[in-house]
Formats: sequence, C-alpha cells, structure tokens
Amino acid sequence: MASEFIEKERTKYKKTYSDMMFAYDDLVQILDEKEINKRTFISKIEVLKDYIDFLDKLESESKKEKGFLSKLINKEKYIDNKIYDYLTDERKLNINKLEKCNSCKCKNCVSQCFMNGCLNCREKEYIFECNKEDSLLTKSSDTVTLYDGDEEFIFNIAGYLIEKDKDNNFFRYIYLIDSKDYDNQHILKYSKFKGEETYDSVITEDKQDELVRINDKFIELGLKV
Repeated sequence: MASEFIEKERTKYKKTYSDMMFAYDDLVQILDEKEINKRTFISKIEVLKDYIDFLDKLESESKKEKGFLSKLINKEKYIDNKIYDYLTDERKLNINKLEKCNSCKCKNCVSQCFMNGCLNCREKEYIFECNKEDSLLTKSSDTVTLYDGDEEFIFNIAGYLIEKDKDNNFFRYIYLIDSKDYDNQHILKYSKFKGEETYDSVITEDKQDELVRINDKFIELGLKV
C-alpha cells in the first residue's frame, strides 16, 4: 500500500501536470521558438514531471523492499522523510509556481507577447487578465507589511497592475487591503531596485487624476475587491 503522503502528493499534482502538458502541446504547434522561450512556465513542467516520477519510483521501491521497511519503527515516516529530502527549496518554488501558472492567462495564449508576461509575474502571482498590448493584471496570494511610524500594518495584495509605456518601460502598481480593516485600501506605485522595495503615492500635487485612472484600470482588467 502506498504511503498516504505519496497518494496525497500525486493526487495534488497530476492534474496540474496534465493541464500544463496539454497547454504546452498546443503552444508548440503554433508559436515559434522565440515566443516559446518567453513562456518560462514550460521549464517548470519538467520539474513537476520529475517529482511525480520520483513518487512513483519511491512507491515501487517501498514495495520491493517490504521486508526491510517492515523492520523500521515507522515506515510512513521513512517514506515521508524521503519526499521531504527530495523537495529542495528550489524544487518546491518551481512546483508551487507551476500551480499558479495553471490559472494563468499565458498558459493558453498563442499571441505574440508584448508584455513579457512570465517575466513580469512572480512566485505568488498569476496573470489574471492581459490586453496583450500595454497592460496586465496579476493576482497574488502574498502579503506586505508597511509601517506608519512605529505602527505595523499587514496588507493582503489583491493584485498588481503592470503597464508598459510607448518606450517599452514597465511600471507596476499594487492594490493593498488591510488584513484587519477591509475599508483601509490603497493603490501605490511599486518598484524594486537592488533588493529594496519602495511603495510610493500615485497622487501628485494633491491631484488624484492618476489614482482614479489606475483604479479604473484595475477594474477594467477584472479586479474585484
């Protein structure tokens, strides 16, 4: 009998693998190599396949070594530890990201990508909507901690708006909702340089025109809060 952990992991990931492989098969029939290379989620499919193969192999070996494993104090713990050892941080990162990719608009997109979608989408995000020209919306399961003086606020990230200007420069805006006060919501301009993240107001000279425009763009691309 297979370890409960093996069964749980296989059940969890086999559908993701099948869905992503179907998407990949469709993409390679339509897109050229340059466009395929923009879909960075493709490289993660092999990581997930290797993990599923590892689970199958581990199960097979556990059956062959039944006599040896029966002598162990806890067979389930032995198998589970083998899985934990296999799942390095990098493997877990790629596999968890691929689960996000399974919900991503890029998965089935056969258009030429002008938004560098995969490169503009990070670990805990997936692209919810894209106009395929100059803007896209990612949804996120991440949080961010900001401070007002010594007071700490933990915000849930509802999504990021990414826009591209006519010079092909990308700008990212973040929609935040206070984890303890739903009515405390903010739209800020987000940037990251040399590992340092900054969150700046989009209101300039006490005018809220840009804030209204960005908020409308979030709504246009389907963000509901």
